[in-house]
Amino acid sequence: MSDVEFQGSGYDEDLSYLIDLVEGADPLRSATSSSRAGTRSAAEGDQVVAAIERACESDPRMALRLVAGLSSYWWSRGLQDEAAAAAERVLGMLGRTVPAGMDEEYLLTVLHGASSAEQEQLELAQQVVQDAVGPFKYPVTVLLWALVFGPFESRTTVAEVLARHERDGDAWTRAAVELCKGYPGLVDIGPVEAEQSLRIALARFRMLEDRWAMFLALTGLRQITDDLLPVTSEAVELAEELGLEEEAGLLLCERGELHLRAGELDPARADYRRALELADSTENIEAVAAAHIGLARTARHAGNLVCAREHLAAVLAEPAEELADAHEEAAHELRLLCSAEATA
Repeated sequence: MSDVEFQGSGYDEDLSYLIDLVEGADPLRSATSSSRAGTRSAAEGDQVVAAIERACESDPRMALRLVAGLSSYWWSRGLQDEAAAAAERVLGMLGRTVPAGMDEEYLLTVLHGASSAEQEQLELAQQVVQDAVGPFKYPVTVLLWALVFGPFESRTTVAEVLARHERDGDAWTRAAVELCKGYPGLVDIGPVEAEQSLRIALARFRMLEDRWAMFLALTGLRQITDDLLPVTSEAVELAEELGLEEEAGLLLCERGELHLRAGELDPARADYRRALELADSTENIEAVAAAHIGLARTARHAGNLVCAREHLAAVLAEPAEELADAHEEAAHELRLLCSAEATA
């Protein structure tokens, strides 16, 4: 947590200070490191949580502004659970009322809290999109809408909303439109066009120095491109830079598999070892198991059957009910190992 201090002596002054901080340092409006640092200072303090709680008790408009102002930060840092909890609190306070002039703030709140929102709240949020005539005020809105509501809308509707933002949006928004166009199933384009859109998005976000959006574009590319190794390598680098340790560990396992298929044992081993370090640090038992299996497979290909057996034993020692898939994969690898030992 950062040491953000309330600047005013009273409730209204405190909230005004926080609003100025979160709305004035939107990382999607300016991708400089200083703006990101400013947003972190606003968002990571306990004061913001307390501010939303207090606003929910007496100032619904301020609560909506706080959620909207923090939306870019929450999304860019992978804090969906934190955003959902705040949104659920605000939606519970608002019920089915949209304060005048707060349509987009309400939409963003529903997008964050979609899993717990009432049906009528979802419908009100959809109406906000239908009634909009220009680009959204908050650049992150079109991206969140496309990824949260887009799969449940007609592809024609999604294409129309994206087209409006591509025509009238700022540079970040236009890059986000290309990102959304490239994601599978959102609009009617083929895999070649989808890959082109994602590469355009990646290039634009790179120019804007928005590493989180670059990571999202790379995530989409990994689903459709045949050029997996360089795409995965850049995704690994960005995940580590962004502090996404769990994602980095999984990506390292995927890159390790790519190296292994190419017969590149040393790079594969290095990737799996780093993945194991990250998985241990985050206490992700599934990622730990995946890294051990990768190391076992690499050791078997290298002829180090003793080492391979040790890694498989580490997986099989864990409770089967928690790692059913990993146990099955480890058992399959163990059978291959036994065959290799029999012919050694």
